[in-house]
This record gives sequence, C-alpha cells and structure tokens, in this order.
Amino acid sequence: MTDRQRSFLLVLIALLIFPFAVSGQSKAPGRKPIAKSAAADGNQWWIGLRAGINLNSASITESYSIFSYPVDIPGGDNEKQYSTFSTPALEFGFSVSYEFMRGLSVNLLPVYSSNRLSYTNNFSWMEATEPENLVQISYDIEIRLQYVQFPLTVKYELTQSKFKPYIQAGGYYGLLTDAIKKVETTSLDRASGADEEKNVTELSVGIDDRIRKNNYGVLGGIGFTWNLGNARFGLEANYLYGLQNLDNSANKYYDNQLLTGVYDVPDDYSLNTIEILLQAIIPLKFITSKEYVPL
Repeated sequence: MTDRQRSFLLVLIALLIFPFAVSGQSKAPGRKPIAKSAAADGNQWWIGLRAGINLNSASITESYSIFSYPVDIPGGDNEKQYSTFSTPALEFGFSVSYEFMRGLSVNLLPVYSSNRLSYTNNFSWMEATEPENLVQISYDIEIRLQYVQFPLTVKYELTQSKFKPYIQAGGYYGLLTDAIKKVETTSLDRASGADEEKNVTELSVGIDDRIRKNNYGVLGGIGFTWNLGNARFGLEANYLYGLQNLDNSANKYYDNQLLTGVYDVPDDYSLNTIEILLQAIIPLKFITSKEYVPL
C-alpha cells in the first residue's frame, strides 16, 4: 500500500467515525448544544473532512502526431483514442464554510487530487503487394497528474429538515505537484519472416516540464447532508470543467524518451473531472441552549 493510499484510508475511516464521535460528545453530561435560534439566523461557520474518488476525461482542442499519413495508405490512422471517465483516482481534503443566511453558504474546499487520464496510439505498416507482411505497434498511455486544488463555491440547501439536499456552483484553481506518463508498448511483427512475433514493454517518465504548473476552471454539483447530533454527514458529486490547456506547448517537441522512443507528441487538452466525495462537517459556532434542534 502506497503512502497516498494509506492517507486516503485514514481520512475515509475518520469520515466514518467522526459523526458518531461528535454525536456522542453532544450528549455527554454538562455539554450544551448549539442554540436553535442562533443557527436558524445563519451566520454559522462549519469545518469538515472530505474524501472520495474522481473520474477524468480530456477535452482536445488540437491534436498532434509525429507522423503524417497519405489518405490512401491502409491503416494510416494516427488519431489518439482517449478514455472517457473510466479510470478512478483518489482525492481527499477538508472544507471551511460560512453560512451567511439560512441554507446559503460560501465554501472553500481545499483538496489533494490525483487524476488519471489514458489514451491509445496505434501505428501500422504493411507491404502493398503482400498485405500479410504487417507491422503493428500499439501504445497504451496513462497520464497521472497530482494537484492541490482550491475550489470556491456558493451552496444553496433546498430544505431545512434533517435531510438537506443542495446544489452548488463556483470555480477552482489548482497547483501541479507531480506528473508522470506511463507507456505500455505492444508490437506485432509479421514482416520479419515469422508467423507472429509479439513483444510488450513498459516505460515510466516524469513529465513535470511538459505540463503547465496551474489549472483552473468552473464547477457545479449536487449533494446532501444528514444531521447526526451536532454534525452533518453526507455525499456530494461535482463536475469540474477545465479552462486551461494543460500541455506546455514550449516543450511539445522536446527530444526525450517519449518523442523518440514511443513517437508520442502530446495534444492540446483541458481536463474535465467528475468527483464523488463523502463528507463530515461540524459547526464552529457554539452557543448554549437546552432547546437545540439540528437544522
């Protein structure tokens, strides 16, 4: 188990235990809960933990390749095939919210996010007079991007019962902390005289210098919370639409293992993300009252 997976597991355990611990403390002798009247008036601060997964997809603005095929060449398709929201990755963070009116709040949601994006690239050659003399090379490529992101949203709760569905919208800004590209190469050679000769190799290359250091975009989401003592426990789903081209165009044709080894020239693309998060939050404002009813 990696350090990132251990951290995610600890945060997930904390999310599961946290609401029950707070609920138990709120019932302890001599402990007075938050006043209903103060909470109902809004002006409440909340802090919480968040953890979950994300799924990613690339939005291509311009595609590039090291090769250019005549249109009449069989197998001359050099277009990359991207996966769409298919490879999960982990993320975890915390939240700080200010409820300035009942059910309406501003939320800062810092998160450490691991993003995975994959695509395939295929090249082929065949002899015109003897098509069975064929050479095919397939590259399965995965990009792993690590970000510290700072989403800022406005959230509106649709009801004021214990069960609170809500909607939210805002924007985010992210700072890149690490970037890796992994390549699995599968080659098939039928032109060397053998009936079939197949080979598989793997490569991992750091691409920090080929990815822009920042990322930003807009987001929208839905979710719900459930009151449990003085805490709220819930589930949230957001869609993040990236507005930044992540490829560092200045290094697009930089001579390295990816360009000369696997013929990979990165496209211009932005990142779109679906994230699903568990969350647990507690109020920071503490006013004594014997008539507290969670809002």
